Amino acid sequence: MHVLLTGGDTDLGRQIAGGFREAGHDVLIAGSRRAELEVAAKELDVDFVVLDNIDPASLEAARGSLPQHLDGIVNVPAPRWDAGDPRTHSLAERAATWRHALDTTVLSAVLTVTVLGDQLSSGGSILNIVAENPAEGSADAAIKAALSNWTAGQAAHFGIRGITINTIAAGRSAEAGYPGADPAPGSTAAEISRLALFLTTPAARHITGETLHVSQGALAQFG
Repeated sequence: MHVLLTGGDTDLGRQIAGGFREAGHDVLIAGSRRAELEVAAKELDVDFVVLDNIDPASLEAARGSLPQHLDGIVNVPAPRWDAGDPRTHSLAERAATWRHALDTTVLSAVLTVTVLGDQLSSGGSILNIVAENPAEGSADAAIKAALSNWTAGQAAHFGIRGITINTIAAGRSAEAGYPGADPAPGSTAAEISRLALFLTTPAARHITGETLHVSQGALAQFG
């Protein structure tokens, strides 16, 4: 399977790419920070391409370096800065925070899929990632809802070609002593990586247009 992963210059992107690589798949990582991409590509033994997927001009310029045939696209957000405490924001800072959240999480996925959607083979998969569980009422929470809605809306379009599209989001983590949680749970990044890999398999072809949370079983009901 040939997979393109954006956000390959982030820790989460690197872990997800590593999961696909360990499963024997060909992976191309992409991102805007060359130094981080070079390190990740060397560690994972994969190729990389430098592009900024929130910039239409950068994506257009990189078209010639992108594969003409893909089986999977994984969109991992790559934040450019830490927004800090929203309670201290000026009006301008609040506007910048919301625009940044929209660009890195939603616009990046929309533009990447727009450019590469036609290169996906029948039976392929698109995965959009929400890396952290956002606080209620925050910019990130609103943007997560927007991404989920866009994902659901794209399912019918891509379903015609047998392509699935889903969002994987970090959920509320299990608290210590929670009866349904694994006594030694893996990291959220590891859970996202495992779910991403599963959603590209034939066993997951019936799942599309969904937002699936990884949360160490914190929302499961028992008894």
